[in-house]
Amino acid sequence: MVDFDRRGLIQTTVVGAAAALGGAMPALAAGQLFVIAEVVAAPGKEKELRDLLVPFAAKSRAEPGCKIYTLHEVSAELKDGKYPSAPAGRFVTYELFVDRAGFDAHMTSPHLAELAPKLEGLLAKPFTQLLFEQSY
Repeated sequence: MVDFDRRGLIQTTVVGAAAALGGAMPALAAGQLFVIAEVVAAPGKEKELRDLLVPFAAKSRAEPGCKIYTLHEVSAELKDGKYPSAPAGRFVTYELFVDRAGFDAHMTSPHLAELAPKLEGLLAKPFTQLLFEQSY
C-alpha cells in the first residue's frame, strides 16, 4: 500500500494549480491569503451542484479582493498506487486573496449569501476550507 502524505498531496495540488494557471506560483506576498476548499455533492446531486458552483466561481473571480479563483472537479484520486476515475461531484477550489479582508469580503458577498441556502440537500458533507497565510 502507498504511504499517503496529506502535506505532499497539498503541495502537489498547489504546484498543479500553478501550472494550470500558466506558470510557477510565487510565494505568498505579505498579507495574501491562499485557500483550498472542497465541496462534495450528495449522490445524484452532482449536476445541480455543478450548475450552482460554476457561475458562483465566475462571480468570485470578479471580486476586487480576489486574485485567483479556480474551480475543479476531481477526475481521479490516488488509491493503492493507481489513479482510478473518481465519481463525479467532488469539487476543489484554489483561491488567492489580496489579504484577509478580501477573503472576509468574499465570505460575506451577496453571491455567497445567495448560494448558501441553495446548497441545502445538495452536499454529501459540510464543505471544508484550508487557509494558508505563509508559504515557504
